[in-house]
Amino acid sequence: MIVKGSPNIVVRRAFPSDLDTLYRIEIECFGEDAFPKSYIRRIIEEPYFITLVALLNDEIVGFIIGALESFLGRLAGHIYSIDVKPEYRGMGVGSRLLGAMEEELKGAGAEICCLEVSVDNTAALNLYLKHNYRVIERLKNYYGIGRDGMRLVKKLGEIEVRQ
Repeated sequence: MIVKGSPNIVVRRAFPSDLDTLYRIEIECFGEDAFPKSYIRRIIEEPYFITLVALLNDEIVGFIIGALESFLGRLAGHIYSIDVKPEYRGMGVGSRLLGAMEEELKGAGAEICCLEVSVDNTAALNLYLKHNYRVIERLKNYYGIGRDGMRLVKKLGEIEVRQ
């Protein structure tokens, strides 16, 4: 997948040695809603999860967490989070991470990919819509009282990115 205007971003699996960097990025992106460091350690170490990092000039600038699960009676990928350092947003990092994760999940046999996003996270929602995800339901109070989410799904045969 080629994303116009993207810098030379390398995507690789996360290593346990990446933990402190990933946790700092998680805090920077999500503040008090961030995953605890112990959870990020678990997702890096457990083979159930797929954690990919994006590097620019050998610096980790973002990461994505996913897993294989069953959804709607099908083998599905589930994306738990995409984190991109604020100063690298709009440079194609999120698109590269999402595309790489979709390829990993598809290669593992997933037919669809699902994820959840806060209704007020316009930037993330636009990223997912650009990548052909479709809203299938609103999730009342998903992120806490008064903080709704949306569930989105994509068929993994639809890898092209709309510009």
